[in-house]
Amino acid sequence: MFLSREEKERRVIDLYSQGKTTREIIKELRVSPNYVSAILKKEEEKNNSIVTNNQQQSSSVLATKAYELFSKGNTPLQVSITLNIKQSDVAKYFREYWKLQGLQMLDSLYIKTNGKIWPFWKLYQRLVKKRRMSIEQVVNAVEIAIHKLPYMETLYRQVKDVVDNMQRTRQYLSNDIYKL
Repeated sequence: MFLSREEKERRVIDLYSQGKTTREIIKELRVSPNYVSAILKKEEEKNNSIVTNNQQQSSSVLATKAYELFSKGNTPLQVSITLNIKQSDVAKYFREYWKLQGLQMLDSLYIKTNGKIWPFWKLYQRLVKKRRMSIEQVVNAVEIAIHKLPYMETLYRQVKDVVDNMQRTRQYLSNDIYKL
């Protein structure tokens, strides 16, 4: 009986999936070991690509669900619990969500500070929220601090030295008065 090439390949895969060994397949179909190995390798690669594709699709679905939850105001912790995914994945999806929302600057700040953006949040809370300063006022205060603070620190040291000298002089004069 003559089998076409496609039929032989299908038959090799069928026999292998039935648990037949390579030797048994070679004997039954009267083909070379290299032929069987090549077919099984090709089938394995095909299966691996299908698995990889399915994983990518499930990751894409997961990302979409995470974006939807973020858009509804859920925190990363809530998203992690709801989707049963680990923190690193939630963080990745949250940063992708920022980008989708047009918040690339926030993502850039996150990268440049190695994720340490809490000092900026504290600055915002203390100055904008508590003291009711505008963003422009905060920027001006930071600019002044950058440029004037070293000069102010120098002035403070000078005044402190003068005060210390005056106190020593006062103590010296006080001792002289006491002696007299």
